[in-house]
Amino acid sequence: MSENTSRYQRQQQVKQLSGDAQQALAEAHVLIVGAGGLGSPSSLFLAGAGVGEITLVDHDTVSLSNLHRQILFQENDIRSSKVDAAKTRLSALNSEIKINAVNARLSVVNVDELVSQATIVIDAADSFFVSYLLSDACSKQNKPLVTASVLTTHGYFGVFCGDSAPSLRAVFPSPSTQAASCDTAGVTGPSVGIIASYQAQEALKVIVNDHAQLSGKLMYLDLWDYSQNIIDFNGAPEPDSKAAMIAFASISESDVVLDVRSEIEFIEQPSSQHAKALKTLNVALDQLSERQAVLPSGRRIVCVCKSGQRALNAAHWLLSNGYQNVAVSLQPF
Repeated sequence: MSENTSRYQRQQQVKQLSGDAQQALAEAHVLIVGAGGLGSPSSLFLAGAGVGEITLVDHDTVSLSNLHRQILFQENDIRSSKVDAAKTRLSALNSEIKINAVNARLSVVNVDELVSQATIVIDAADSFFVSYLLSDACSKQNKPLVTASVLTTHGYFGVFCGDSAPSLRAVFPSPSTQAASCDTAGVTGPSVGIIASYQAQEALKVIVNDHAQLSGKLMYLDLWDYSQNIIDFNGAPEPDSKAAMIAFASISESDVVLDVRSEIEFIEQPSSQHAKALKTLNVALDQLSERQAVLPSGRRIVCVCKSGQRALNAAHWLLSNGYQNVAVSLQPF
């Protein structure tokens, strides 16, 4: 028995992964955006399963508060690039596969090229801004997107875009208004790990083209009381209008930049030099309704913030209130 056969023998005994399935895995290229709580377990499982090429995208570094859920990393990785540390760990797990580390933030500038090189995309960033970017690119390029999100002890996962499934914009026509995040509400390590394991399982199903994949469906789970349900979004209509997602460098002097951070944030964290040359309004997200009179109606409004979440919500508010020329971007600092 060869070493290669021995490595994958147990999973090849599973009938869904028998026959030509292992070759399909070896020929697959999985793009994983986010090397954190979701990306850590899913990348480990996919590398172990023999996926031929994995590209990890993340701009962040490892911190002590990551270690309870980001199982790719150890204490000696703290302050190191996540993707570099991940590449070392995954290569040590399976030297037969190719691991690419992209130490950068996913953006309008790089998303299309990264998606074009992949067979399947895993959204492990837990960010609506990233999810929409990936959904738009995957829909345009007909690539399947396995998405997931976790907070405290509950979360969801599913498969979208690709051949016939709806996009995430059909599933979530308006971005979440939930202000909580893992930083503010917390999350348990096992909860993230379980959802990430489901994400990896769905990726395997997609790669081998198994009919049981959750195409166009979301499974919601609470990992504390183990309640769960599946919602089928197949047939959900794509939104009639959406805010364009653009690079900040492409904003012109004819646009109006709407910075929806709070006034304190706006003052304490000044804009970039390029932003200073543009017409910028600072109206906090929760003040848009009462300060609507200051918003222009004849120029494109580009909503910006640091993470993209508030900017997406502001853009949705504008579109819902009759503004048609609306875009979203990340404010560079």
